[in-house]
Amino acid sequence: MLRPPWACAAGAVILALAVSHPAAAQAPAPSPAAAAAPPTSLAPTLAATHLSFSAEDQAPLTVNASAARMGPSEGKAAAIVGVALMVTGLLVGDDAGTVMAIGGAGLALFGLYIWQRGD
Repeated sequence: MLRPPWACAAGAVILALAVSHPAAAQAPAPSPAAAAAPPTSLAPTLAATHLSFSAEDQAPLTVNASAARMGPSEGKAAAIVGVALMVTGLLVGDDAGTVMAIGGAGLALFGLYIWQRGD
């Protein structure tokens, strides 16, 4: 007797569904504390109707201590050193040059952030 090509897949799905649920004797007994917990509402809330940011949604913006002490001139110096390191890495080439170029790009972006942040 010939079987359709999807018969094996259907059998595997049916077997997986039948085996995936444990028997009632194997299921843990419900604890009384879990039954006493109030059910959570899945209904829509009034906060979901707002289309803009509110004051309580925004976290305070803080800068880490080392970045807070840095002035714009230090950011400018870090950006220049980062670009110089990136160019040096591109001139060196190979794997070491790639590492230098990526590190220089990171330093340049950090310096640009400090420089443009200004105080």
